[in-house]
Formats: sequence, C-alpha cells, structure tokens
Amino acid sequence: MIRPSETGTAPPEPKPGRALHGGREFFSRLAGRVDLPLLGIVVLAATLRLIELDRIGLRGDETVYVGQAGVLADNHELDRYFILTSRGNSNFLLYQEILSVVFRMFGVGDVTARIVSAVFSTLTVPVIYWIALTFFGRRSALFAALLFALSGYSISLGRLALLDSALVFFSTLTILCAVRLVHTGHPGWLYAMAATGTLTVQAKVTGVLALVVAVAYVAVAGNVRKLATPRHLLLALLTVVVCSVPVIIQLVQRWNVFNEFLTSSLRRSSAVPWYYYEKLLLSYEGAVVLALWVLGIVFAVVRRTRGDKLLLLWVFAMIAFYSFYPLKAFNYLLPVVPAVSILAGRMLGSASYALRRPQLRRLAPAVLTLAMFAAVFPTFGKQFDDRSYPGLREAAEWIAAESPKDAGVMVLSQGSAHYVFSYYAHRDSYPFGRFNLATVMPGGKIIPASAPKEGTRTPRDWVTDWPNRLITDGTVSYLVYYTPWADDPPAENQVVRTAVQRRLQMFVELYHGKLVHVEYRHHEARTWVYQLTTRRPSPVLALKLNGPTVSVTGKGFMANTPLTVTFNGKVVAHGRSDLDGAASVTLPMPSRIRPRSLLVVTDAGGRYASLVFPKPTISYRTDTRGAKVDGVGFRPNDLVTATYHGVVVARAKADRAGSVQLSFPVPQRIFPQWRLVVADQAGNYAERTLPAPTLRTTVVPEQVSAAGDGFTGNGVGAGR
Repeated sequence: MIRPSETGTAPPEPKPGRALHGGREFFSRLAGRVDLPLLGIVVLAATLRLIELDRIGLRGDETVYVGQAGVLADNHELDRYFILTSRGNSNFLLYQEILSVVFRMFGVGDVTARIVSAVFSTLTVPVIYWIALTFFGRRSALFAALLFALSGYSISLGRLALLDSALVFFSTLTILCAVRLVHTGHPGWLYAMAATGTLTVQAKVTGVLALVVAVAYVAVAGNVRKLATPRHLLLALLTVVVCSVPVIIQLVQRWNVFNEFLTSSLRRSSAVPWYYYEKLLLSYEGAVVLALWVLGIVFAVVRRTRGDKLLLLWVFAMIAFYSFYPLKAFNYLLPVVPAVSILAGRMLGSASYALRRPQLRRLAPAVLTLAMFAAVFPTFGKQFDDRSYPGLREAAEWIAAESPKDAGVMVLSQGSAHYVFSYYAHRDSYPFGRFNLATVMPGGKIIPASAPKEGTRTPRDWVTDWPNRLITDGTVSYLVYYTPWADDPPAENQVVRTAVQRRLQMFVELYHGKLVHVEYRHHEARTWVYQLTTRRPSPVLALKLNGPTVSVTGKGFMANTPLTVTFNGKVVAHGRSDLDGAASVTLPMPSRIRPRSLLVVTDAGGRYASLVFPKPTISYRTDTRGAKVDGVGFRPNDLVTATYHGVVVARAKADRAGSVQLSFPVPQRIFPQWRLVVADQAGNYAERTLPAPTLRTTVVPEQVSAAGDGFTGNGVGAGR
C-alpha cells in the first residue's frame, strides 16, 4: 500500500455515486441468486423454533438423549446414569453423536441440545422447497415451505431435543435425492440417496420407511435404469457400508443388550382410542391446516402426476404403518408433515393460478399467506407453553442443592421421567410406574422389563416390588409427584394410570413422607417433593428378656425422633430412634403380666408398633427319678409354686433372669382335663396338660407365640 506522504499526493476518493451503484449491483446479484421469500420463510421458521427454548426443562426422553450425547462427549459425571444403547425401539445414536460434537465445542447443556434439533427442523424447510420446486413450480414450493415453517406440530417437536427433527430432515433429504436422481439421471444423486437413506435409518429405525419410498420411486422410473450397472451399484453399496460404520461398531460391542431391548420393546402398546392421532394433530395444527392437508391429498389423487404419486406413497406408507403399529406416541407422525405440506402448497399454488383476472392472480399469494398466518395463530400458544413436565427441572435443581449427594429419588414415570433428576441433579433416580421398558439402574446395571401378567399391558414391578425394596434398604429417600402425566400416550387406560398415581401417594403416607418442596407454574402447584422419614411402611418390635430387665428393639420409626414406651396404657420408658429409624429401649421387667399385656412404642409422628408381652412358658419332662418343670418369664427372685389339679406339688425361687426349675414325683393319676399350673406371687403363670406317664425321658415344651396387632415379634426370652 502506498502512503500519501511518499508520493506527495493523496489517492483520489471514491465518488459517493459510484459506491452506491456498486452496492446496488452487489445486492442485485445476491437477490438474483437467493430466493428472498424463501430466505424470509427460513428465518421465520428458525425464529419460531429457537425462541425461549429454556422455558421448560428437558423431558424424560430428552434427558436420555442428551445424557447419552454427554457420555459420548466424555462428560464423566453422566457415565453413572446413561448407557450408549436405546431402550425403546433400539434406535441408533446418530442424533446423539452429532450432538456430542456440538457439546465438545460449546459444552453440555439442555438449550444447546434443543438448538441442534431446531436447526434440523429449520433446514428441512429448503429441502421441502426444492422437492416442490422440482415438481410443481416456485409458487407452490413457497407455499409448501411456509406451511411447514408454520406447522404447530413441527414447531413443537423442533423445539425439543428428540430424535424426530433429525429423522425428518434426513428422510426428506433422502426423498429429495431420489427426486433429483430421477429428474437429472446423474449418478451423484444415487450415492447421495444411499448416504442419506443410511443416515435416516440411524436417526431412527422407522426411517427405513422413507428409504423404501425413495427406492420404490426410483425403481419405477424408466430413465434411471442406465445407472443399474455393477459399478454404480457397488459404489452405492460402498457408500452404505461407510455410513454404517457407527452402527456396525455399536452392534458388535453391545449386541446382547441391543437385542434384549428390541425384544422387550416389541411388547409395548398404547391404550388409546382409534382417533388418537387425528385428535393430536387437531390440537397442534387447528382445523384449517388439517383441512388444507386433506384437500391437498384429494387434489393429488385427482391429478396423479409423477410427483403426486410419490407424495401420496410417502403419506399413506407413513400413516398406514403408524396406524397399525400398536405403540402410539405424540411425536411419531412428524415424518408425514413435509409430504402433506407439499401437497397442500401445491393445491394453494394451483388455486392461485386458476384465478382469471391478472390482478387477482398477483394478489392471491399475499392474501393466502395472510390467511395461513391467521389460521395458525390460535395454536401458537400451545407451542410455547409446554405443560407436560412442569417443574421437574426446578425440582431436580432443588434436590441437587438441598439433599445429600447419596440421596436417591423415585419419580412418577412411564420409564424416562426419573432421568431428569439424573441429568440435572446428578442423583441416583428410579421410576415409579408401569411400563414395558428396561430400567438402567445407576451404575449401569440393567433391569429387564418383565412380561406383564395375563390380561394386562404392563408389568407391575416398579409399583409393587422395587419401590418397597429400594426404600427399605435406604436407597431411595425422596419421592416426587407431579401432574399431569408425561407426553406420550399411556400404556394403560386412565383407571390404571390413576391407580398408579394413588399408589405413589399411598407410599408417601406409608413411609411418612414430609413435604419439603413444591414447584408452581401459573400459580398452580404442579410438582411435589417428599422426604421419606422412615424405611418401613409400619414399625416392628422384638423383645428379649434379660433377667430383671427387658430389651425392646424396633425399626421402621421416623428417623431421629423421640419414642414413648407404654405397658398396658402406662408410660414405662422413653427412647430415641437413630438416623435409620431403628431404636433400642431397656425397661424393668413388669411385675404383673396379664394374658393380653400390651407393649406399645410410639414415635413423635404417631407411628407405632405393639405386641403382646410374652407370658411365662414352661416345659415338662419325666425320667426315672420323677418329673421336672423348667420355666422362664416369671418375676425375678420370686417364689414360684406348681400345682396339679389344685394340689401343690412343688415350690422354688426364680433366679435373677426369671427362670425356675421345679422337681416333684410323677403324679399317679393323670387325666387329660387336669392341668399343671406354675405361678409366681405376682400372678404371672403358665399352664399345660400332662402326658400319660412313660418310662422314656421326655421333654414336652409348651408352644407359646407372642405377636402383637399384626406386627411380628420375638417375645420369648430364654435361659436359666
């Protein structure tokens, strides 16, 4: 560069007019290369999908995918909670692998994951435009792109970190490659279709439907038969193999787990009415958009051009499969939206050209565009006000801040909601519900889904068995209840779902749950966190006689709480439970034990256990020297008298432990109705009948059990 001081003259300044003319020329060339209306539609689609992505925390399935991507990105904090295999229909990990690359650059985050999905959903718009442009012209293509950009169903799923936006992008791209292959005959599109079709299946196994549609369309097109040569087919096959390397590695490393998950997932089904999908789409799209889709399909059936046939095959293949597939989900029909958007856009484009007056034809696109905005505007609120998982992220963050690191959490779930707490709180979490999915325990242990009982759709393991087990051993110390249910349709009917919710509430009562946190949304309580204060649904007691004292042990009380011990309604001792809800109290041996003397231990929360205080017990034996009676449970150091049919036969003093031994001649007359009674001076006694005399030495202990009001107890103290 030459400076002015070196030449003595300054370089001439550019004239303003020339610069302005150059700018106009640049933007004119740019406008000639870029379809500005399409660019505006893409920007609109991106805005609708990217705004306020952090409004609601991740859903259950989202946390699974984000957690798996975090593991792939070497986030070792997540290794304990997530494994690199899909539990559902055994989908592969394409979305997670792409997401892990983004995580390595920008860090693991929920909003980052949703941005990736939003980008996939937005990129689908120009792909749709290109397909429609190839078949029906620019105006129809712009209408199709706008319909997809404004689709409430596509916006909602494009804002979630799920597999579906990536699936729709790659499946639509596969169809585009097939269309361009037939249109141009260039072999590059064959290889591109092989690559995108393979990626579509990796995004989600059901993506094979799009690949089948693309292959069928190409197969019936006569102008591409020249490409059916060994060279082109081998190159296409090589492309498939190269793109399948991640899948091959996954299958080799974890085939057993993959096969197990696939087998169990095939049992899954949903208890929904036949019109579930119709009702779902109506709630997301509104009646006007659905009517446009139906009219577009009818218009295509009437016209039946090559493009119409492809799109109709695309629509009906997807709808037929998902209608007959027993498992339903709110996100399954998304791959149909690009096809129906193109058909509806084509119908609108043709309708605008059908107007006779040129002025009306020029105004028709603007009028139809405004009408579309007016039709979809009422449904926008649903896209930005997700009510499926309200407050779970915030509850998990509270758990992370306020609970011990080893605290376990059990969450109302259809198999995935509990992972919200694994991801946000880094706490061991477990499901509470009925579902046909394997459960990955913290640390990677897999609990297979058991087969449901006859007449039911789902097993009851995580409602009846595992909750009691995990709470009793101290693994779970928090229960989380929230409303409404998760996003997917239920695997059971409403009665069963309500029963599961009630059962969780029953567990809160049984284990004396203390409400410690509530999350609100729109001033309504939606998520409740309960801390369990005991490990047993009801306390249990056991007794041990130690001479002049009695040791009472119990478990299942509230943790670290005062205890009161009563005997026949009178307070006889006090104690305190430990952090595990266990307790041990020592009290003097009662002076008078009645046949139904009741010992009760009560904690500060009103939970109690009781048992009948054990009566004295005696055993009787004879030998050549006479009869001997051994007794336990009498008042220590008290005089004990034995009578047979009212006649005193022996006396002896009990020792410090309340045990006594008496000897006397074998009665000469023994009758079944006569009884041997052994009693101390306090009135404690035991009695029994005597067996017929025999020359053999026999020991016949009396069988006495001590149980109390449904509680188990070991109430017999031993020892002489």
